[in-house]
Amino acid sequence: MVNVPNVITLIRGFLVPLFIMAVFYRNFKLALFIFLVAAVSDALDGFLARRLNQVTTLGVILDPLADKALINSGFILLSYVDRIIPVWLTVFVISRDIIILVGGWLLATFGKISRIKPTLIGKMTAFFQFFTIFITLLNLNYQICPSLCIKIVYMITAFLTVLSAVSYSILGIRELNSEKISD
Repeated sequence: MVNVPNVITLIRGFLVPLFIMAVFYRNFKLALFIFLVAAVSDALDGFLARRLNQVTTLGVILDPLADKALINSGFILLSYVDRIIPVWLTVFVISRDIIILVGGWLLATFGKISRIKPTLIGKMTAFFQFFTIFITLLNLNYQICPSLCIKIVYMITAFLTVLSAVSYSILGIRELNSEKISD
C-alpha cells in the first residue's frame, strides 16, 4: 500500500546511492547532510506510520532494508575511504546483519518469524550504528571530537553490535527449539 510513511521510506532508500557517491568522492559535508536527512526520515516515517495508523507489511519490510542499506554502506565506505572507521568494526556490523538475516531466513522457513521482535539491545545497537556514522562524518567536517572520543564511540558500537548478535542468536535458537511450528 502506498502511503506517506512508505513514500518517506522509499525516499530514504533513494538517498543511499547519493550518500554513497558523496562519501566515495570525499564530499563529507554533502554526505553529512544526506545522512541527516535520511536519519530524520527514519524517525519521521515510523512516527507517522504509528500516528496515522498506516503501518503496512511493505513498510515493515522496506524500513529496515533502507536502514541497513544506509548503515552498511556508511560503514563499508568510511572503512574504505582512508580507513576512517576501523575495518574490524565494519566486519562486526556486517557480520551481525548476516547472522540476523540467516536467522530470519531459518525462522521463516520453520514458520516462526513472527515471534521474534526487535529488542531494546537491538534498537540501542541501531542507534549507536547510526550515531557512529553521524559522529564520524561530523568529525570529518568540523573536528569536534578528539581521537579518544571517537574510539570510545567505536568501542561502544562494537560492544552493542556483538551483544545484539549474541542476543538475537539466543532468541532465534530458543524459538527454533520450541515445539510449536506455525502453519
